[in-house]
Amino acid sequence: MEHEPEVKVKIISKEMVKPSLLPPSHPTTFTLSFLDQTFPVFPPVPLLLLYTASTASTPQGVDIRGLKLSLSQTLDRFYPLAGRLQNESTISCNDEGVPFIETKVNFPLSRILTSPHKFKLLTKFFPSSPDLIPFSIQVNVFLCGGVVIACYWLHKLMDGTSLGTFLTHWAALSNKRFTDLVQPDFDAAVNAFPPLPRTDQDLVTDLSMNPTIMQSNPTIVVLKSFVFSQAALTDLKAKATSERVPKPTRFEALSGFIWEQAFAAATHNLTIPVEHKELEFAVCMRRWLTPPLPRESMGNLFILNVKARADKRSRLQEMVEKIHSSLSNIQQKVTTVYQGENAGDLYLSDLKAGPTEYHEGLFRLSSMCNMGLKEADFGFGKPVSVVRADARETASAAMFRNHIVLTDYSHPILGDGMEAFIYMEEKDMVILESNPHFIALVSPVS
Repeated sequence: MEHEPEVKVKIISKEMVKPSLLPPSHPTTFTLSFLDQTFPVFPPVPLLLLYTASTASTPQGVDIRGLKLSLSQTLDRFYPLAGRLQNESTISCNDEGVPFIETKVNFPLSRILTSPHKFKLLTKFFPSSPDLIPFSIQVNVFLCGGVVIACYWLHKLMDGTSLGTFLTHWAALSNKRFTDLVQPDFDAAVNAFPPLPRTDQDLVTDLSMNPTIMQSNPTIVVLKSFVFSQAALTDLKAKATSERVPKPTRFEALSGFIWEQAFAAATHNLTIPVEHKELEFAVCMRRWLTPPLPRESMGNLFILNVKARADKRSRLQEMVEKIHSSLSNIQQKVTTVYQGENAGDLYLSDLKAGPTEYHEGLFRLSSMCNMGLKEADFGFGKPVSVVRADARETASAAMFRNHIVLTDYSHPILGDGMEAFIYMEEKDMVILESNPHFIALVSPVS
């Protein structure tokens, strides 16, 4: 295997970016909605926006001062993100700010993206030692002209859609697009799901997702990414069409396809047969509430652990039908159960039930598509790729085995497609990559 290249990242500056309005006009504390109160405190989530030399400007064109200024102005509106988590229910809006690091990288981004060590190398571009800060950022400028914006965000405070709202607002200000500026709504979730009187409880973190703890598990999985072009997604949607699902979405079609192919690879050599295929995923519930909440509603407004189950002999159409049916069922549950008299207790009960304990045949999937992340043009083009993954080459099976993450992918020739980040045991990944039915739909740009 090719040796890991030496990539040097030189830190140019570090700064704590604070809101621009002094004195501040916002409240000194912010009480989270019931949904956010009960949401576990996981380690900050890593995200990268990749801008290649073909879409980004030259290094001289990356206006770091402008990025900091527009971030400062953005924090005037998104003021809780400049504060600190006080306990499980409250943010202290003390304007401590967002850590901002600027770096220079004397190595071609294109070589990193084609390296077999890609995900291990990408870890070099994150802010170091993430803690419970709501948001931290590192802007990495490559001499080749590429840019990587890496951030950590605290899931306790916002979901992927909220993150997209924040980044879209910041990018618009940075690019001097002031018309139709997306504005956050911090009240919608609180009004729809009033907080419980639990502000005196200490913050309890869930260390089960901490990579340092997971090292005790000897099973190692590998992470690979696969790009599906617009044409491939159109082909998949046609193949997934059935009488029950006459118009499958690209999410349903691609999720069903990867579920089908990955299940076949993961169960290829099992001595004990698996009778059912299972898929757990999360979905946004903003539009299903009555009345619907705006897309700009901040907080965690999604349903965890939506389950689809299919017979082991099921093929693409049947699996897409199961996903579609699960979405329909959860929509009905959101519309009725989660807005009834005991909505809070029922939601908390579902949350405590947690994800199904891992077993053979189970896959988990999360999607960050259509959240506005691919529109984050800070003045040097839109990102080619959005990497929402652990950003490591290997990870413990206790957390990541048989996990799929979908993001948007843009290409000047192939159009707007989707990228799938798949964690599997190495032997299973070899089988998946040697499957001609799977590889036939994967774009070579990956």
